[in-house]
Amino acid sequence: MPKLSYLLFVYFILSIPNNTFSTKLFAQEQNNSEQNVLVLHSYHQGLAWTDSITSGIRAVFKDRPDINLIFEYLDTKRNYNEEYFTALQNIYKVKAKQIPFQAIITSDNAAFTFMKDHGSKFYPDIPVIYCGVNDLDRNILKDYPNFFGYGEKADHHGTLSSIKKIFPERKNIFIINDNTITGKAIQRELDEIIEEFEDVNFESISEFTMESLQQTIRNLDDSYVIYLLVVNRDKNGNFISYQKGITQIKEVAHVPIFGSWDFYLNKGLFGGKITRGYEQGSRAATLALKLMQESFTNDIPQFNYLPSTYVFDHNELIKFDISINQLPENSIILNEPKDLSLLIKISLISIIILILVVLSLIIWLKIKQKRAIVLQNLVLEKTSKLNETNQELEKVIQNKDKFFSILAHDLRGSIGVILNLSSFINNEEIEISEEEKNEFNRDIFHVVTRTSTLLEDLFYWGTNQIKGGPELDYSQFDINEVLQEISKTFKINLSNVSFEIDDSSELKINSDLNICKFIFRNIIQNAIKYSNKGGCVWIRSYTKENKFYIEVKDQGIGMSKEIIESIYQKNPIRIEGLSGQKTTGLGLPTVLDYLDILEGELLIKSESGKGSTFTIVLRSHEELEQV
Repeated sequence: MPKLSYLLFVYFILSIPNNTFSTKLFAQEQNNSEQNVLVLHSYHQGLAWTDSITSGIRAVFKDRPDINLIFEYLDTKRNYNEEYFTALQNIYKVKAKQIPFQAIITSDNAAFTFMKDHGSKFYPDIPVIYCGVNDLDRNILKDYPNFFGYGEKADHHGTLSSIKKIFPERKNIFIINDNTITGKAIQRELDEIIEEFEDVNFESISEFTMESLQQTIRNLDDSYVIYLLVVNRDKNGNFISYQKGITQIKEVAHVPIFGSWDFYLNKGLFGGKITRGYEQGSRAATLALKLMQESFTNDIPQFNYLPSTYVFDHNELIKFDISINQLPENSIILNEPKDLSLLIKISLISIIILILVVLSLIIWLKIKQKRAIVLQNLVLEKTSKLNETNQELEKVIQNKDKFFSILAHDLRGSIGVILNLSSFINNEEIEISEEEKNEFNRDIFHVVTRTSTLLEDLFYWGTNQIKGGPELDYSQFDINEVLQEISKTFKINLSNVSFEIDDSSELKINSDLNICKFIFRNIIQNAIKYSNKGGCVWIRSYTKENKFYIEVKDQGIGMSKEIIESIYQKNPIRIEGLSGQKTTGLGLPTVLDYLDILEGELLIKSESGKGSTFTIVLRSHEELEQV
């Protein structure tokens, strides 16, 4: 028996207790409501790209104990001959008989091809959700109506354009790519792009040993930039991990290294237009859940591409003396130093101010309550004022209860977060990693933003109560500039929600700037709060018939008719955000009050489970004066 066949036979025998005998017992004991999902990876566990896809899949299923994820690895980076693939067919033919699957998720080309060639025999009529597939001929999908998913297409054009923008004086781009199936598919994608860059000289290498590659890289002068694609196997068939590949290249490189995949990040990559394995896994898992709950439908496309994002390493920017202003717009900066102590100070100051404002309002409410009681004692002599006094007393009591509720839920939570983070950061015995620092920064920023928003809500609400309404200050401003400013404030949020803003032209209006900011901020924050993680909020502004429309659309949990009616009645049903954000119940009622003052309106269109669209309608002050 050849050595490889013998090893595969041993592997099959060892896998029987876990996947055959124990599975029969498991099938007898598991709850009838449980469902099995097979995740078939092309490569092996421990490969950075594969593990990032797994993380995205697990994140989607983490709150679904009724679903069993079963991971299998074809290991085709290290094994790729015909004898091996024949043995794989025999193994999965036996395994397919043991566990019933409700869905199959495949990652990368080898797993996709394996299911395309053998899925109908091993797992007939089961939805197959693929991700990470390069150079896919979409025409073949019409023969596989149960296949749905996402292709992986690195944004070579975006990465090459960023090289030209950041290093315009470097006219030579050295491309490193191996001769694996994946490498060849990526090369075909790249060949379609290179012709667009006529003023750049491209050199490439695909047949190499690591020693010969290092020697070539040592000789590159300052006119070069490296574009690193896939380096998983040398010309002798030896496997090279992503970590080892970029580490050995970085050891000898004196020029910036660009790439288009996240598995090279934080390992010496300067940056590029990055494709994320986590996003591929997350989207595939979300689609799998949908297909498990619904039958196949024409409403679900069989193929999609996922957008890439500009990402750059701050350490590399410093090394090559590149400023952030030289980068493409909306770039993400990794390893950017953060001043934790400053953020903590800002958080503490915000909380102290909040405490003082709330205490002042409580004192004021106490005074109002005493006054209401006095009026109530005089009601016997002044019966004509009975209804007015009772209404004022009831309103005062309700206001007091609101503020005590705010103190109990929000103030205690904010102070607790700051104290815990301060205690942890100041503990000298604990080493904090860069990832943990970024997580702390995000948590602190969220607390500061939430506390600041609560402070403004309370301040404006209290002003209305004391003065009987705000003092209007009209001025001319650009609505789109204000929306951009607010969206930057919410760029970091607990739900990782992104923004798409249609601000192609100026949109000047004469109105109260502070009130408009308050209205816009509350509506945008509301969209973030009830959006699914990793979702997107679309913001569009336009004018029609002398009115200004600001449309904020999300794909979150949506609202029932009952909830929408409670908002218009200025007594909204309080629902916690999808990432645990608390709500005071003051924001939307105050928004409606201010729109009444500005003679505007709020249009709400929503359906449970299908997101919401809030449309703010405003009129310019000059238009109102003519009416």
